[in-house]
Amino acid sequence: MTSLRLPSLRVRITVTTTVIVLAVLACGAVSFLALFRHTLITGQSKSADIQAAQIAADAQHRLENAADPVLLPVSEVDDVIIQLQQDGRVIATSEGDSAGPALPVPGAERFFVGEDSYVVQSAPVPVASGAVQSVVVARSLEDADSAVRSAALLLAAAVPTVSAFVAALMWAVVGRSLRPVERIRLDAESIGADLSRRVDPPAGKDEVARLAATMNRMLDRLESSHRAQQRFVSDASHELRSPVAAIRQHAQVALHHPGATDLASLAGVVESEAARLHDLVDDLLLLARLGEGPGYDRSEVDLDDIVLAEATRLRQLGVTVDIAAVGPARVLADEGLLARAVRNATDNARRHARSRIDFTLRCANGQVVLWVDDDGDGVPESDRDRLFRRFERSDDNRSRAHGGAGLGLAIIAEAARHTGGSARLSSSPRGGARLEINLPEHTGDCGYCRTPAS
Repeated sequence: MTSLRLPSLRVRITVTTTVIVLAVLACGAVSFLALFRHTLITGQSKSADIQAAQIAADAQHRLENAADPVLLPVSEVDDVIIQLQQDGRVIATSEGDSAGPALPVPGAERFFVGEDSYVVQSAPVPVASGAVQSVVVARSLEDADSAVRSAALLLAAAVPTVSAFVAALMWAVVGRSLRPVERIRLDAESIGADLSRRVDPPAGKDEVARLAATMNRMLDRLESSHRAQQRFVSDASHELRSPVAAIRQHAQVALHHPGATDLASLAGVVESEAARLHDLVDDLLLLARLGEGPGYDRSEVDLDDIVLAEATRLRQLGVTVDIAAVGPARVLADEGLLARAVRNATDNARRHARSRIDFTLRCANGQVVLWVDDDGDGVPESDRDRLFRRFERSDDNRSRAHGGAGLGLAIIAEAARHTGGSARLSSSPRGGARLEINLPEHTGDCGYCRTPAS
């Protein structure tokens, strides 16, 4: 099923705005006509009421003083009908008016005489016999209806005209507003594989300018990520090529010069380089999984147990270890990942230590802090941040014996970030390097980490 293709944003905004304006104007026009008609009819009705009351008062005065019959005034206009009624019969009309049908008493908002409509009002006139006569006045609504029709024709022409003007105005304004967006789109489309290019930001500080700035920052991140990926592929290829080349070299020597080596030597080289290759692949897979986001299960982990286990392993390797400052600490983390990070930290310290390694583990202000100190040469301050990047090593010659593959500290940093903490390098009080890992403490119900360890 093909998806419905929507019109452009410019068309949608223009159509939506025009429809809203048209609906508002139409409702306003209808409301105005209704109010205008009501006002005109009400005015005629009040005029008829006043006129009927005046005629009735004059008639009452004549009857009280002279007992003359009621005389109706002459109607000066053709659109007014004046009748004197008694018991529903017309007994007199204004001079010049035909008797016609009896007008309704007490009155009506609209009464038709033939094809003409009138508004009717009445006023009582008591007579000596005790009967009650009524003066009835009807005023024509022809002028009011004509005015309403004229206003309706005017509004019928004005509403579409105003709506069309609003549509043209919105089309121009939206087109002008979206022109920078279209330029940004064309710039972004033309960038292609050249991530060094940037979007030309428009002048000003409006939303479009901020959009261009955001896209340029995104391109900066993409370019940095692309370069980092290229560097990573290059470094990984180099590191993977080294053990493979060593294995092939010794295999070729054994193949072409059987007397130059023996099976035990060849097996030793293959085993050593294969182990190095295995460790490198494991590190790369671990970093790839960490880069994909949360993929490990977290549980309560006693970090002090992991540190003490590493200290025991170092002692078995003949390294002097001080664990006097290791206190209880519990964190919420993946135990295998955290153990891998601590193992990398201890291996890094053992690689650079001269005689001893000191461990410090304490809790303070809701944070678990692990320090791994060695008495080696230390790390220059300019290299401390760089060494946490992948395939970065402190020795420039990339020696296998001391430099490793340059992934140990990167794994430590990623593991700390995955657990919600951080890692950094600083100077050790013993003159060497200090690796500091900060993690959020997990108190739970264990009772650990309530006070800092001494």
